[in-house]
Amino acid sequence: MALIEITGNDGEFVSGNDCSGDNTHKTNIAVLISGSGSNLQAVMDAVSNGTISNARVSLVISNREGAYGLERAKKNNIPNFVIKKDETLTLLDTLRTYKTNGVVLAGYLSILPPDVVIAYKDKIINIHPALLPAFGGKGFYGIRVHQAVLESGERYTGATAHLVDHGIDTGAILVQGVVPVLVGDTAEILQKRVLEMEHIVLVHAVKALCECTIGSLKKKPMILKNDDYESKNEAG
Repeated sequence: MALIEITGNDGEFVSGNDCSGDNTHKTNIAVLISGSGSNLQAVMDAVSNGTISNARVSLVISNREGAYGLERAKKNNIPNFVIKKDETLTLLDTLRTYKTNGVVLAGYLSILPPDVVIAYKDKIINIHPALLPAFGGKGFYGIRVHQAVLESGERYTGATAHLVDHGIDTGAILVQGVVPVLVGDTAEILQKRVLEMEHIVLVHAVKALCECTIGSLKKKPMILKNDDYESKNEAG
């Protein structure tokens, strides 16, 4: 996938994720999932190959039993738990027990409790399968998002990594990746194309969290464009 960075951050070092300038301690990332965990896998791979440096995925939490993402965690010897949405104190205590510095919502189909959002202000990243603010908010998740994009007639969609606040998909946008809607797309085909971009966008955002450049992205989000499809879209 050939990507062009249209805009990006200026490399400014800002405070946020325990950023004192001391790089001797790794960032402990907790990843919250509900399903297969392909975005979790993308983050684990990026940590493993050094794309995301000075960090570790230290904890995986699912709100659903049987989520395949838990198996991914087990294969990588990462502590993993099932914590239901009504277990607020358990969730917060578990994050603190594992000394979590940053939280990543990677296909996590539940609303975080306010106490968690407050405790990890500006340290929680969510990945959404559309170009927010379009196709975001209550009811826009999973295949529903892509069906809505097709019904709207939009020619482009994509993925957005954003900070989590007390709203639904309303936090500051950090990174967006643009992909085209092609002639003949079904919601399932479009979902697969967007998911590939989700992996890339999320890794960029988590990397910024670990490198303490979130502040720069809040001021000027990074926009990525996949030029592999440009000629196809123009021809269509």
